Amino acid sequence: MDLSQYLEIFIDETKEHLQTLNDQVLILEAEPENIDTVNEIFRAAHSLKGMAGTMGFKRMQRLTHDMENVFSEIRNGKLNVDADMVDIVFKCLDAIEGYLSNIIESADEGTEDNEELIGLLNAALEGKHDDTPAEVVNEVKVDKIAVGSEERKKYLSIPIADFEKNAMVEAKANGMHVYATTVYIQESCLLKAARAFLVFKGLENKGEIIKSVPSVQDIEDERFDFDFSMFILSEKSLEEVKKAIESVSEIEEAVIEEFEIPTEVQNTAPQIDEAPKAQVEDSTPKAEKKEDKKAPAKPGKPVVNRSVRVDIEKLDDLMNLVSELIIAKNGLVSVTGVSSNYDQGFNEQIEYLERITTNLHESVMKVRMVPIESVVNRFPRMIRDLSKKLNKDMELIMTGEDTELDRTVIDEIGDPLMHMLRNAADHGLEPTIDRLKIGKPKSGTIRLDAYQDGNNVTIEVSDDGAGVDVEKIKRKAIEKGAITEEQAEYMSDKEAVDLLFQPAFSTAEKISDVSGRGVGLDVVKNKIEGLGGDVEVATKLGEGTTFIVRLPLTLAIIQALMVEIGTEKYALPLNSVVTIEEIVPDDIKYVHTKEVINLRGTVIPIVRLNEVLDIDPIEKDDDLGDEEDGMIAVIVKKGDRQAGLLIDKLLGQQEIVIKPLGKYIKAPKLISGATILGNGDVALIIDSNTLV
Repeated sequence: MDLSQYLEIFIDETKEHLQTLNDQVLILEAEPENIDTVNEIFRAAHSLKGMAGTMGFKRMQRLTHDMENVFSEIRNGKLNVDADMVDIVFKCLDAIEGYLSNIIESADEGTEDNEELIGLLNAALEGKHDDTPAEVVNEVKVDKIAVGSEERKKYLSIPIADFEKNAMVEAKANGMHVYATTVYIQESCLLKAARAFLVFKGLENKGEIIKSVPSVQDIEDERFDFDFSMFILSEKSLEEVKKAIESVSEIEEAVIEEFEIPTEVQNTAPQIDEAPKAQVEDSTPKAEKKEDKKAPAKPGKPVVNRSVRVDIEKLDDLMNLVSELIIAKNGLVSVTGVSSNYDQGFNEQIEYLERITTNLHESVMKVRMVPIESVVNRFPRMIRDLSKKLNKDMELIMTGEDTELDRTVIDEIGDPLMHMLRNAADHGLEPTIDRLKIGKPKSGTIRLDAYQDGNNVTIEVSDDGAGVDVEKIKRKAIEKGAITEEQAEYMSDKEAVDLLFQPAFSTAEKISDVSGRGVGLDVVKNKIEGLGGDVEVATKLGEGTTFIVRLPLTLAIIQALMVEIGTEKYALPLNSVVTIEEIVPDDIKYVHTKEVINLRGTVIPIVRLNEVLDIDPIEKDDDLGDEEDGMIAVIVKKGDRQAGLLIDKLLGQQEIVIKPLGKYIKAPKLISGATILGNGDVALIIDSNTLV
């Protein structure tokens, strides 16, 4: 059977399950008694095992199977969660990620058996405390109703454990159903375990299976005949559950009936004081609730899945088509602008086309937008590991994970953010003993905050550590020969902090596998500026440091200010333009031999674009007098810094499509790409961040 067609789905779903496991194990480390978290981990490990087995990845299946065994014992109350257990589980997740990396690269899981990890898991199972085994409180006789001849009829005594009993009683009290179900598989079926797995999978959204006979493990190992029984807790109707089971191919029939819990079982269950609820958020078996701690109710997830997985290349193709449409629209607009021989109706249609293309562009952009959560959700686990490695108490607080960015930006921003967080953990936060000496909380705090700001997304990575020692940076820079002592003397604190972004610059006293090799902040700066964004640092000695990253929402189609310099047309991204000012030569002053203007109390440096771009200035007619001496300055900003770009002519605002210059043209950094104008001419796009 060719399984390659399912490989992409397997990879995507494995990534999702791994992320769920990482998140839930972090919660479990903080709340070892949280049975809901244990159940969530068990389900994810179980799904991973089934998927790996279906795809034929035996090593991955074996490791997840042993993980599942451990969490089955934790769920049954026979095994406790401690720090060592959490460490073992995280090592297992790393090993599964290793398998996944191999599968992504070569469609094969590799040859690593991870015997050491499997040994640790089995040792944990052998060391479990058996002082309080799950008590069997009653044996309930459940008839397996026959399908066909009388010979097929079976009767089974099923022991019900404490937690299963409690789950049934609680489910009934909350208005749910308890179904006793027997599933019959066709005797001609060759893969009965696979069919059983599909039955379990199909019931995931219908309810919770709290008991199966034979056990789930025996069913998966095909140690059963052609039928098996289950107890299901569900809010769904009997017909709906029956339909979900029988929709699996090669299932002969599902016999299902409402199960009445015997009175003696109900009497031994803990009393439930709460009134029955109309809807239950989760049908997972729960431990006895603590009366003094009530968890807030979470909004239920919609049953119907309305999302579709789409390959990013298809979205790229769609974006390219929209880009070409915008170029064609700009061409039509320029033609109608040159000639006035068109009637009113034609002009109205052109305006209508403009509106449609703009709306189409916005719609495609929304489809391409991805929450930043898909990048940042791996960072809590990373900070947890760094906390142990660096022997520092620290916590990560994240806000704005639902802030959206274009998929192309999302794919590139992960590494820069990781570098900044590692930098905050290693360089930013002081050792625990030093924090206590100066009266700071024992645990350091690292924050990652994301929010939308106009056409940009801002991400701030901050810590409450020691801050940046400016004098130390200057000394290190002088040692490396990056600056002279005279430059250091006149250098502002901000300029000194910016030295951190120089290649191979590090203030670490010793090299470790976390930092100190001088690789990091220069990579961060280059990557972010390559995405059309910028990064800056705000720091206060003794109080902490904040890295502020600003990124454009999209890299494909932007609003731009079209300008003319000499006889050439250029585009300036509108999101960096603050204002446009008309100035005269007398407005220009000199500070340290550099041209500046004083704009409403702010001193702004002037950049003559014709000199930067090596364009001959336009010769003015002296007969026109002094009226033509006025100059146009486009004031642009990068963070809190501004500059005035002198241009010759303002052409207006236009929606432009960014086209890369390609690898054959060696363009300077200040040219970020090109665009095709309505008349077919090419205009270069100026990166104002680089200019500033």
